[in-house]
Amino acid sequence: METAESIQVLKESRSEDDRKTCIPLLQEYLKTHPSDAVAWYDLACCFDFIGLEIEAEPCYKKTFDLGYENLPEDKQPGFFVGYGSTLRNNLKLSESIEVLQNAVDELPNYPALDVFLALTLYTQGDFKNASEKLFGAVAKLEGKPFDGYEKAIKWYVDNRQTHPKAPETR
Repeated sequence: METAESIQVLKESRSEDDRKTCIPLLQEYLKTHPSDAVAWYDLACCFDFIGLEIEAEPCYKKTFDLGYENLPEDKQPGFFVGYGSTLRNNLKLSESIEVLQNAVDELPNYPALDVFLALTLYTQGDFKNASEKLFGAVAKLEGKPFDGYEKAIKWYVDNRQTHPKAPETR
């Protein structure tokens, strides 16, 4: 099997061993193709998948610098989730918020971005904004993920500031 085919198979595997095997293949490939944003993203994902977020971070950054727009459109939301989450896990909270908020602004219909932004805000201690983002993500969910309670949940999320009114203290 050619290296390119091996990389394709290994990077899509759900096996940690396969991802570990893929890392040096991607690193070798990137020596001669340093401007391949997709390969940098694949390398970031391999490191991320096996829990090596310190190593994943510069690969995500390189992807971003080369232009995440160079990734296939269906991979762009996952790029932002991975990059923002990695920054959060590396305790670079301000950077994580910036990356994720920009992604939410560009991809407003991808609720996972709101959830990961909420997690970063929560980690930072901004519980109010974290809950706002999380409620917003819930409101964006489509289909029937809540066993028929979708309409009620959406209404409560949309009206959370005014309903129910807190009882007056005497």
